[in-house]
Amino acid sequence: MTQFKSLFSPFKIGNIELKNRIVMPPMATHFAAEDGSLNDRHIAYYLARIKGGVGYITSEHTGIMKQGRAFPNMALIDSDQYIPRFRKLVEAIHREDGKIVIQINHAGRQTSASITGSPIVAPSAIPCPVRKEMPKELSLKEIQDIIDAFREAARRVKETGAEGVEIHMAHGYLINQFLSPFSNKRTDEYGGDPDRRMRMAVEVLRAVRNQVGPDFLVLCRLSADEYVEGGLRLEDTKEVAKALERNGADALHISACVAASGYLNHPPYYAEEGVFAHLAQGIKSVVSIPVIAVGRIRTPELANRILEENKADLISMGRALIADPNFPTKALQGKTLDIIPCISCNRCIQSIRKGALQCAVNPETGREGMFKLQKTDHAKKVWIIGGGPAGMKAAEIAALRGHRVTLYEEKERLGGKFLLAAIPPRKQVLKEFIDQLTRQLEKLPIKIILGKPFRPASLGRGRPDVTIIATGGKPFFPAIDGIRESKAISVEDALSGALPLGRKILVVGGGGIGAEVADYLSEKGAEITLVEMREGIALDLVGHLQHFLNKRLREKGVQILVNTKATRFEREGVWVEDPQGIRKIQGFDSMVISLGSIPNNELVESLKGKVPEVYVVGDVSKPREVMEAVLEGEEIALKI
Repeated sequence: MTQFKSLFSPFKIGNIELKNRIVMPPMATHFAAEDGSLNDRHIAYYLARIKGGVGYITSEHTGIMKQGRAFPNMALIDSDQYIPRFRKLVEAIHREDGKIVIQINHAGRQTSASITGSPIVAPSAIPCPVRKEMPKELSLKEIQDIIDAFREAARRVKETGAEGVEIHMAHGYLINQFLSPFSNKRTDEYGGDPDRRMRMAVEVLRAVRNQVGPDFLVLCRLSADEYVEGGLRLEDTKEVAKALERNGADALHISACVAASGYLNHPPYYAEEGVFAHLAQGIKSVVSIPVIAVGRIRTPELANRILEENKADLISMGRALIADPNFPTKALQGKTLDIIPCISCNRCIQSIRKGALQCAVNPETGREGMFKLQKTDHAKKVWIIGGGPAGMKAAEIAALRGHRVTLYEEKERLGGKFLLAAIPPRKQVLKEFIDQLTRQLEKLPIKIILGKPFRPASLGRGRPDVTIIATGGKPFFPAIDGIRESKAISVEDALSGALPLGRKILVVGGGGIGAEVADYLSEKGAEITLVEMREGIALDLVGHLQHFLNKRLREKGVQILVNTKATRFEREGVWVEDPQGIRKIQGFDSMVISLGSIPNNELVESLKGKVPEVYVVGDVSKPREVMEAVLEGEEIALKI
């Protein structure tokens, strides 16, 4: 008997029986070919979540026409040529006794002509504040053409054999644009008062329902609150929800935000857990059809509680299933401590903007089936030097394969510098990943040696067959005049509390780490000046995190100097150069240098020729994100 009775109780949505209340929401993968075709990578990715026990999955948003494509590698279903590929996915899911709903969408103004190959369109000629590209206002005929395209897309979805179709009316895409006074300034039958603004949504739903018939599942996804000035609020969306129920929707999937909503667009670790559950509760209070809650629901405990409190009927868990496709099965079996935790870092969001979907804590996401964990025929003695995420992952995989593993970490606990990353405000969730990895290592026959620096002399007569060096990086102090003689300290010293910092602190380097250090120190009551040579702070972070940190630091009174370069250090100040010239800023009790790291690779040369196989992973090779470090750790361990 599971402890999460509500979460694992069966449920009926439309005519579809679900084994539990866990839904995988639509999330972009960018796996599709340039022509919008699905491939075997999609199948492997979705099958992993079906095998992991989810109630049903929703495909990534799928374009109803090329002119409405949101991203270059977005899946399309604007032609019958795409049906066989989708059918192959659906049949693979059905063989595993799974269920799938396919989401259909038109991006409207939240795209670019460089992606669509034609001018972008919207209800009104008002650009998206993020995209900034002027759209063409849709004519009445063009609106009807788009409604027809939704209808035809729904026909194709039904022909694939899927259980249902979800109409995307959220997140600032085209139908959402019609619903909202933030983006719809029309004065004809598709704009003006709330009833006319919702006409497009209602007509699309009617067209889809008439096409697929009464027994095929039709869901609508809504942004119940857009979190922008002049946008939809919950009370507005309640009326939309009632209209959609009257016109044939089987269920409502309640999300929030548009592209311009800032950090809540993809709720990161700064947002509260279950941040949008109250919106689902509000919609549920005015409709009788099932309501699905979503938004940073990371744990079975929270998911179960939302259901018990009657805030929703189903729970949509997106990034949690990206991090661990086996989340449902582990929760059902009471193995919650084995769940790979989503740490809400949004590296998944960052990855699709650079290429295809990846996950910081699960290197197999997006590579399902590519990693074959096979027992070795020749167990080797493997020493891993460095107990950060890369070293820990390498130790886990090597031990699972049957190698004899010893893991050395000079600190008193595992985690490396990733533990420091969990210190700034609201980032404590990052530590959950290290805790979970530590528990996995403790289950395996791994010898873990803590609190002792590894020295080459340790090789002795028991030398290993393989050494994996994962000693990370060390702080980079540039060759700036006076820096060594000044009060400059590293980020590690600033976060660890190893040194007294005083009240007035200068932080040099305003990337994501520097901005978070400034946030942490200002939270402790310090007066902070943050210097960054580029035009903005936290530019290496995904946009909504940049937005949040900028807002937070300014609210705390942090003095931010951008386009400003440190040129010379003195005991209590720094000479800086900005567009106005060179000047001295001074009066600081301490100065924190946040200018990145360099490889800590002294061991590499000293071990060459002494050990048959030597590998390096993580920052010891070159500075990188935890996502790349963990991936390297797994890849090397699979190779030895």
